[in-house]
Amino acid sequence: MVSAPKHRVIWVYKRNRKRWLEEWKEGEQSSEFFYGMTTLSQRYNTDFVEGADGQILLQYFLKPLELYVSRRMGIGFGAHLALRYLRKLRSADVLVSTVDTCGLPLAMFKLWGLISGKVIYISQGLADRVQAYGRERRLSRYYKKLLLKVDALVILSEGARASLANWLEISPERVHVLPFGVDCDFWHFTGGVGGEILSIGSDPGRDYGTLLHAIDGFPLHIVSRQMFNLRGLTNVRRTQDYTPKALRDLYSQARFVVVPLKNVSQPSGQSTTLQAMACGKAVILTQSRGYFGESYLKSGENCVLVSPNNVDAMRSAIRQLWADPAMCVRIGQKARETVLEHFSESRMADSFSQIIEGVLNAHFVRTRS
Repeated sequence: MVSAPKHRVIWVYKRNRKRWLEEWKEGEQSSEFFYGMTTLSQRYNTDFVEGADGQILLQYFLKPLELYVSRRMGIGFGAHLALRYLRKLRSADVLVSTVDTCGLPLAMFKLWGLISGKVIYISQGLADRVQAYGRERRLSRYYKKLLLKVDALVILSEGARASLANWLEISPERVHVLPFGVDCDFWHFTGGVGGEILSIGSDPGRDYGTLLHAIDGFPLHIVSRQMFNLRGLTNVRRTQDYTPKALRDLYSQARFVVVPLKNVSQPSGQSTTLQAMACGKAVILTQSRGYFGESYLKSGENCVLVSPNNVDAMRSAIRQLWADPAMCVRIGQKARETVLEHFSESRMADSFSQIIEGVLNAHFVRTRS
């Protein structure tokens, strides 16, 4: 019996995945930021596109449009990427957009009839940007029209679902929650525990102001491309740009990890938190509006949760973990068990496969106005 051909699913990334894929094959990179592609290659005919060299002419003509919308909304609009690979994108049964920068032009091409395949749109912060920019402004209303055209809307936390649904004026059930997961084979304890607290992350959702006010002289290592004033804080150092394997060693050697977050609906800090937990580290995490821990993260058991913008709560948590190394070990051990059971990349891929099958078989309600 001849088996049915596999559906063609193409992931659309902003950048770097070609290099990351080679590094992953060599054991130098983790797999979670492929958003299921590597695992699902056994089930589907998978491929991907990304921002790459050879787009200079397209970028030259489209740059004014992209700069116009990017500056107003504070989020990219990669029209040159979608146009550069339009022929390839048109060959897909399903297109997976992994960030808003890629998804917005795909949705626009869907609206214009240039793409006929199903579009799965992962939103990572657009609702917050729209709220800050103004919901009733023309660009916000056009973006709303675009998102209502795609075949499945996906976010990475339950907390982010409400914000997106509220902006689009649709039922929250029409927005699918993809549980983010990390590569537990790659992220593991590599040995040694040093004397520093570690905090990692460069996205705008990080709240380093609260952390720096709460650190109270304890040694802190921040890995971030963000710039902030460290004058007088001789106990704090900032570095940036580590390889994944070097980051794994930093997690392993840290006393514990702190992920301070602003109270936004974007699920900031997911990868750092889960990577550190997979490495067996106790993590202090701000429970923001974009909280992604579902019912599985339990403060005092497999992490320590603190409220947003709360210097006193952050300071108390830091002092408690610093004074109790045995507590750090206990929480860290439970943290890895939790990630293995509930936040693995394989779970994320399985959940994503259900969304793909849903749009292919029209089981999910279409998010059209």
